[in-house]
Amino acid sequence: MTEACDPDPAIILANGYKARYIILAIVLVGIFMCVLDVQIVAIALPTIMQFLGAGIGQVQWIATGYVITVLATVLLFGSLSHSVGNGRLFKAGLLLFTISSLGCGLSSSIPDLILFRVLQALGASMLMSVCVAIIMQVFPPDERGRAMGYYTAVIALGLIVGPAAGGFIVDLIGWPFIFLVNVPIGILLLITATKYLAIDRNPMTFRHIDYPGALLLIGLMASLAVALNALSNPPVRLESFGIWSGICLVCLIAFVAREQSVENPVVPIGIFRNRGFVLQSVSLILYLTATFVLLTVQPFYFEYVIELRPSHIGLIALILPLSMLVASPLFGWLYDRYRSSRYTVTGIAIMGIAFLGCGAAFTRMDIGLILVLFVIAGISRSVYQGPNSIGIMGSLPPALHGIGSSLITALQYLGIMFGISIAAFLMTAQLDWAGYAGLTDAGPGLLAAIFGNCMYVAGLICLAGAVCEYKV
Repeated sequence: MTEACDPDPAIILANGYKARYIILAIVLVGIFMCVLDVQIVAIALPTIMQFLGAGIGQVQWIATGYVITVLATVLLFGSLSHSVGNGRLFKAGLLLFTISSLGCGLSSSIPDLILFRVLQALGASMLMSVCVAIIMQVFPPDERGRAMGYYTAVIALGLIVGPAAGGFIVDLIGWPFIFLVNVPIGILLLITATKYLAIDRNPMTFRHIDYPGALLLIGLMASLAVALNALSNPPVRLESFGIWSGICLVCLIAFVAREQSVENPVVPIGIFRNRGFVLQSVSLILYLTATFVLLTVQPFYFEYVIELRPSHIGLIALILPLSMLVASPLFGWLYDRYRSSRYTVTGIAIMGIAFLGCGAAFTRMDIGLILVLFVIAGISRSVYQGPNSIGIMGSLPPALHGIGSSLITALQYLGIMFGISIAAFLMTAQLDWAGYAGLTDAGPGLLAAIFGNCMYVAGLICLAGAVCEYKV
């Protein structure tokens, strides 16, 4: 099948698309909706449980089902983007996300809500799998740092707005509207995307889909997500963790064997022989693992050790993402102007030092020092995250930018789940070693030391990520 004439790649690289900032706005609003929808639901789970008469185990699947679905499918959609097109896949994901959000808001039972939530996650997975690829496609190299700075800032904004927006909506107009609010935004965004997001060649050259490989990939990522979920929910169910880990290992072996033997693999195994790609990918996982160790232990520390009210804890939780939101565009601009391969090393190393400092400050209960270190950590995240994503994409040929974009999303979700799991395991193990059944049984002094140790581990994880970046 013949391909239509694309714009001259040299012209695109030199000038970018004329509507690139409108396209960037479309991508940013889409990713904001996806990030917001993870955060906004958490605050409504107790209300949903009471309203629909469900148990906590059922309600938890409204949150975890979303994360597991995205993690299980995002690489598959990234692989499909080469045949379908980045713009088409984004618009299809946006359409599914909007329709399923309506279904979530109109659900009258937990099974219905979980079903539509999974469909919503599929839409989010399609959308998120190509966001970075679209930015790389429409922006010339000397503007990508700034564009990725805005991308990083919007993710931080979603983390900031989510909990507050969820509480506000649930209190004023009811829990269904945490989903229904997506509908008018999604419709307007879809109309705008239809007009401006015309970045795909037409007609397309479709590649054969490796269906067995796709099923093995879904099984691999889903079993890994379920295993990590079992590890992150104390008391740890070691039998369940072992079973799902075994399934994950079998799927991994079968998937690698399959992908090495087919002409059109879902994920080209050869990219994992690319030193720059592997090291920067491992660094991204370590960075998010450390970040979510902090985000997991932070509310427990301030409630059980410092004994702050929930409203005050919420304000402190804003420091890290607010610092990141303010600093990301600035450091994105600086990266474009003074491009250096050491931006990522510097960012994640300073973050690791700040987290080690938090370990000492947590143990000493020095809240002033903690707040200063949170600001430093937030700024250093803005130095690291955008250039790291650009580096991962730059290590791959343009033909693989679709799979590279989806891999970044998958790596982010893996890091998030690793961080939550490690934090829960460290807290539970230390309490058990000290002879306590739960946080409420231990005193502030012991808890301060336990949370401090968690932050020491987070700091070391960051420094390991810095070593990976240095070795690139």
